[in-house]
Amino acid sequence: MTELKGKRFLLFGSEGYLGRHMADFFTQQGAQIIPFDIHPESKSRQQGYKQIDLTQPELLKDIDWNVDGVFMFSGLTGTADSFTNYEKFQAVNEGGLLNLLSAVKQSEYRPRIIFPSTRLVYKGAAGALTEDAEKEAKTIYASNKLACENLLFAWQNAFDIPYTVFRICVPYGNMLSGEYSYGTMGFFMRSARTSGTIPLYGDGAQRRTFSHVEDICRQIAAASLMDETRNEVYNIHGEDFSLAEVATMIATRTRATLKFTEWPEMALRLESGDTVFDAQKLLQITHYSLMHSLEEWIDGSLKTV
Repeated sequence: MTELKGKRFLLFGSEGYLGRHMADFFTQQGAQIIPFDIHPESKSRQQGYKQIDLTQPELLKDIDWNVDGVFMFSGLTGTADSFTNYEKFQAVNEGGLLNLLSAVKQSEYRPRIIFPSTRLVYKGAAGALTEDAEKEAKTIYASNKLACENLLFAWQNAFDIPYTVFRICVPYGNMLSGEYSYGTMGFFMRSARTSGTIPLYGDGAQRRTFSHVEDICRQIAAASLMDETRNEVYNIHGEDFSLAEVATMIATRTRATLKFTEWPEMALRLESGDTVFDAQKLLQITHYSLMHSLEEWIDGSLKTV
């Protein structure tokens, strides 16, 4: 892993799921994290926290960009609701990045921009997806992420602002509290506990790459400042399972049942199909070995409740 002790990073979106974990992990490794988010106060009580709204470019003028890296983890997530709130999604996700890039351009410094992208930029397909696999954006959020990747390339090409993009498939786990998890895994675990059932659309055969949040943090930490990763895009490494396989692991341990239902029309329209990552591009550089097993994490999480 890249030596982080003494390094300085700005982190935008420090109150989000990934942002909170990145702030905590990098701080533990000896880096200085300067956290920013839109909330008036840090709910996670981060030291040196500063409120900022990236849609207001004048608020970025006084930021000291003399740092080793800038984590751009700020933004809105969503599926069908992104169509209703498209103006806000564009203003926050794309406009926020543009404002940040413009502020860096106007400074004398060129810190690396570290940006998290998503599996949703890919067109689903059988087999593992490499970084150059066919792209398809079925939601405004996915379109935002693809646009942001292109914006990073454009500003690097024109103004020499370096970047590294990490595409994340399905994150899970929590190193900061006793909460089960975020996203898909959190939904499955809560459903099993509260209703005794885990709902799945269709047959649940869609395959995903699941990555524990600590493995995500460690892979980003290992690669984000390497010379080899400058201006490159990487898939994050993890374990591959179908949604039905993961739901079955949880159901077996909680005595819950799987509830297969027909696809709602809009959910079916937006479903990507299989999105399994080929992470060899990143692994060839970092030689990273996963610290977490999804099945072991499920066992450990269920023992705590």
